[in-house]
Amino acid sequence: MRVQVDCYPCILSQLSELAKQAVGGEEERHALVRRLLKLVLEADRETTPPEFAAMFHSVVTELSGIDDPFRDIKDRSTELGLALLPELRRTAEAHPDPFEAAVRLAIGGNIIDYGVNPNFELHEAEKRIREVFDLPFDRELCAEFRRRLDTAGSIFYMLDNCGEAVIDRLLIERYRDKITVGVRGYPILNDVTRREAALSGIEGVRIVDTGDRAPGVSLRHSGRELLDAMRGADVVVSKGQGNFESLDEGCERPVFFLLRVKCRVVAERVQSPLGSIRLIGRNL
Repeated sequence: MRVQVDCYPCILSQLSELAKQAVGGEEERHALVRRLLKLVLEADRETTPPEFAAMFHSVVTELSGIDDPFRDIKDRSTELGLALLPELRRTAEAHPDPFEAAVRLAIGGNIIDYGVNPNFELHEAEKRIREVFDLPFDRELCAEFRRRLDTAGSIFYMLDNCGEAVIDRLLIERYRDKITVGVRGYPILNDVTRREAALSGIEGVRIVDTGDRAPGVSLRHSGRELLDAMRGADVVVSKGQGNFESLDEGCERPVFFLLRVKCRVVAERVQSPLGSIRLIGRNL
């Protein structure tokens, strides 16, 4: 999904927050914002929101010398996910349709997102995750999702946020023998890299990374290993809004997007209200 005109207010807000994090003085912040705005003005029309984020954070890392400013919140989110997982697993197993419950919970975990909501409170997470059982959900498409995963010879599963990735194990572990898991190549926001995948307990599967800093999958900049794994899979599972923004228009494989709708532009794109949970199929 290319950047839309309505994306720019959000981009400007991100620039302001990044400037506050990266430098101390007002003049330095103005200089940084001007430098980042220049990147916006020079970007081509094919640039996706995650690609913008990668450009911005590369500059901020260069100036601040801090490569992973979200490490603490990533670790705390992962610890929370690990603490919640046993009870969430029991919830799924006790549900009349354990697969559907696992899908709902995996989407519910996508609420842990500091890129969209820097003020998110971890203590709210369990309640927000469990509310998925009270929200509208496409059960017919979920049945097709299960059929596709069950019959696939290979699955590519692209992770998104820390904490959420622990809950993704409810699905990943069902298909451990034929799944490849994708992560970010470098630290960006609270997204999962190889480090956090290991901390999340994701084991016994092949893991590939984007080789890139974007909080999504840049089809122009991601590494060959990940792109080959995705393009060679029978089914692609894409978690979260950043991956949706990256792959909605570019993934040619059968793909299922699992996400919570967190911004107006995406809400209009998927014709769903803000806060809704969506399972979306493409190329089926």
